[in-house]
Amino acid sequence: MPSSLLKSVLAALVALSIAACGGGGGTAKSLVYETDWTNRGRGVTGLSQSIEVFDSQGRRTDSLIVNQDTEGIQTVRLALSGSGPYHVHVDLYSQRDNQGTKTGEIDALVTGGSFKSQVGINVASVFVTPQNTAFQVQHSKQFYATGYGVAAKAVFVEPGSFEWSVLGSSATISETGLALGVAEGSGTARATYTPDNIQGSSVFTVEPFDSKRTRWTVLVYLNAANDLYSFSDLNVNQMEQVATNPQVRFVVQWKQSKSLFSGSSFDGTRRYLVRADNTSQIASELIQDMGTSVDMGQAQTLTDFIAWGKTYYPADRYCLVIWNHGNGWRRGIQEPSRAVSYDDETGNSIQIWQLAQALGNNTFDIVAWDASLMQMLEVAYEIQDKALYVVGGEESPPGEGYPYDLIFKKFRDQDTDTTRNLTKAFVDGMLAVPGYASRKITQSVIDTSKLPALGTAVDALADELIANVGTIGSAIVNVRTSAQSYSPTSNRVYRDLVHVCDLLISQVSVTSIQTAAGNVKTAINDALVWEGHNSNSPNSHGVSIDFSSSTTFNLGTTAVDYALMRFAADTSWNEWLQIAP
Repeated sequence: MPSSLLKSVLAALVALSIAACGGGGGTAKSLVYETDWTNRGRGVTGLSQSIEVFDSQGRRTDSLIVNQDTEGIQTVRLALSGSGPYHVHVDLYSQRDNQGTKTGEIDALVTGGSFKSQVGINVASVFVTPQNTAFQVQHSKQFYATGYGVAAKAVFVEPGSFEWSVLGSSATISETGLALGVAEGSGTARATYTPDNIQGSSVFTVEPFDSKRTRWTVLVYLNAANDLYSFSDLNVNQMEQVATNPQVRFVVQWKQSKSLFSGSSFDGTRRYLVRADNTSQIASELIQDMGTSVDMGQAQTLTDFIAWGKTYYPADRYCLVIWNHGNGWRRGIQEPSRAVSYDDETGNSIQIWQLAQALGNNTFDIVAWDASLMQMLEVAYEIQDKALYVVGGEESPPGEGYPYDLIFKKFRDQDTDTTRNLTKAFVDGMLAVPGYASRKITQSVIDTSKLPALGTAVDALADELIANVGTIGSAIVNVRTSAQSYSPTSNRVYRDLVHVCDLLISQVSVTSIQTAAGNVKTAINDALVWEGHNSNSPNSHGVSIDFSSSTTFNLGTTAVDYALMRFAADTSWNEWLQIAP
């Protein structure tokens, strides 16, 4: 860049900074956007512009459409909220009202005040922001490349016309200018305007990651790339309300998809360290912006998050919360990919038989399901070596899910209490939400060390049912019809296991079946640490099981899928379901 032009661009940016402070230290509340159409019809040109402004957390603060209504300069004002610096993104379209094709774009980082652009002017220089910045190892930093004309005004460039590279080994950078610190040191982020090979750069420093061990790290795998997205902000806000104890940290991997749900508060996948805040805004620290290509419906993505979280946020004890839709042990027939953690952007989800691998070589103190129908024996059994306690509900909870403020208040205030005692907060919290009183609420805590004995008891019950299948047909149908059910469909036949055993004892006259059912109840009572339900789900006792008929169980891939699980390998329950009346 010629020295005179560089001085002009820098002067314009300094003026922006001064304007943002209002000359007296105040906070800017608006951005004046000025665009010059004088040279429209030359170079990168168009008839309308879409202007968006985002705060430092990536939240859109305002947006406008500007049509060319004059041959000269047009000025509009955009509202600012949150904290800066602010990202200005402008798209240029060939027709009015953002119709036709997208012909050009501008991206820039500003602090407020005013921003000027020109249409139809060639790029004379490239300026990269932020300049001379610093970020930590494993933190991300978004760089923006802006083309400028000779008048030191931003000019439109063809979409995708900047190529990014990094000098040095302290960071990597994506094709969109998103850098990730990988090692302590310094480097340079370089943007090249490829049509004319014009370059701009920014120097950065990558600082060491400040890793401290705490008593608790709560890892929240928050996949909101689906129709539950509107509740994700609520839940993170609830975490912020109780994030006041530095010994109890919330680390969140959070995905939303604006392409599917325009009301999403951001687009892509991010990693946050939750910070204490009592406002309705998300005030947590954005550690990593992972971009828009992460698939949170993949088991490996969960594995990677766990490894990252434990490496950089070590703790004496860990709680893993998986937040999303759930479908118990099954994948759906109508939506074949679904099991848990549905990523609607990719169409993928994590299957139950993938969970042990997904959780890696870890034993969590708590694995909690903030998802529907997940407190099934088949699911808990699958991860019995991966958690000391498994927490979840037999029912489908309200979309708002866990009341994180109520649940983790106990962790905040009693962080040295036993894990067993702290898990009771999940049960108490779900039953304490006034708005949930009219919904079917269930919640329980399973001690996984007791699951082998419970599996043995269920195996014995299955053997007795198989041995007597020829004489108990009508009774089994009555049990299936009468037992407490959970979100029943033609192919989803989940029943409370204790209630099933109660009905087997009362309705089946075979002594060996009654004895086996009683033994299952005893084993469940031993395995359940805490259990709670409201009157809308009266015969719930803490753990459900698939109680399908053979007709249902042998439909499609159900029996084949079931055989993939550890519970099928260790018990005869799937053999029973294959012949169940």
